[in-house]
Amino acid sequence: MKVLFVASEQQQMSGLIFALARMGHEVEMYEKPMEEIENNAEEEEAVELYLKKLRPDFILSNVFTKEVARAAKRLEIKYATWCMDSPSYPAWVPEADYDNCYIFYFDYREYELKKKMGQSNAYHLPLATDTTWSGQLVITDEEIRQYGCDMSFVGSMYTNNLYDHAIESLSMPVRDGITDIMERAAFVWDGQNRLHVSEELLEAMRVDCPSIFRFPCIMPDDYFFQTTYIARKMTNVERTLLMELLAQHFDIRVYTWETEKLPAGVKRFPGVSAMDGALKVFYSSRINLNITLRSILSGVPERIFAVMGVGGFVLSNWQGEIPELFVEDKEIVTYKTPEELVDKADYYLKHEDKRIRIAVNGYRKVKECYTWEKQLEKIIAVLFPKH
Repeated sequence: MKVLFVASEQQQMSGLIFALARMGHEVEMYEKPMEEIENNAEEEEAVELYLKKLRPDFILSNVFTKEVARAAKRLEIKYATWCMDSPSYPAWVPEADYDNCYIFYFDYREYELKKKMGQSNAYHLPLATDTTWSGQLVITDEEIRQYGCDMSFVGSMYTNNLYDHAIESLSMPVRDGITDIMERAAFVWDGQNRLHVSEELLEAMRVDCPSIFRFPCIMPDDYFFQTTYIARKMTNVERTLLMELLAQHFDIRVYTWETEKLPAGVKRFPGVSAMDGALKVFYSSRINLNITLRSILSGVPERIFAVMGVGGFVLSNWQGEIPELFVEDKEIVTYKTPEELVDKADYYLKHEDKRIRIAVNGYRKVKECYTWEKQLEKIIAVLFPKH
């Protein structure tokens, strides 16, 4: 098939393109990223002209772009988006309901909400990784020594979050209400969503800071506020305090593009590229820590698949979909409280044979079940069902 891939500068998932090519498809990448197309009528027209010339069998992206959807609908071309974030804000627009658009969510809770809201073309599809690319990784003994440590975390600390920017506009009763929500929910990972915001609290926020709810999507106010403001602030608190706790016991490193101060004892390293540096960190770290962004309500983030794809050991907070994808304590190890995190980190650092066995089993699982190719086959089967 002929496939047009529309990329995102912020989420460069080039592994999808390589996977499609390995599957035998003819793949072209659109000349501009979706960020340059978005909200630009001239670029939408350019996309339509490009599609008329190329005539792909379908379009694929990992960030939904409404301008591409409109152009594709006029030309009756199928457009699939496999969302890599949750919530996937760009997909919360009327254009995502077009009959030529197919939206794949990795977080079942987001998928479930979209189905309840009437999006008939919403699908649930867990993420994956590129074991072909990682299998070609070349890492020297010097790099293993360079990246080697007890525990590492690759990602954002969410220090610069919207809640901290908005807090000065909120009255003390509203702040207290939000603090109560975060205190009930923080450091507990049992699959329950405790971030629900009451209508009374939402109404008070609308009075204090109406600009919060002037967002360009059709997301319900409560879901928008809890995932955009509360979830990111709570993730910042959890990651910061867990790092501080772990640093008291272990050699822990954080690889991040952020420059804000980290807790005492936590070693900061510059951010690493997803296609090279991050893989070397995952391979060399004895434990790869995952602390899921709180807006991901049930899904398994891409970080876990990427770590397993190079044979790394994953210690992750518990997520509702982890038991559906992996065998706990055989392919992945999870924690539900900070105390359990410390205990399990200590145990597996002292039992290298068990840690390595779990890492190998995790690698086998993603190679057998969760490669880009295997998941892309499911997308294509939805777009072009065999009768």
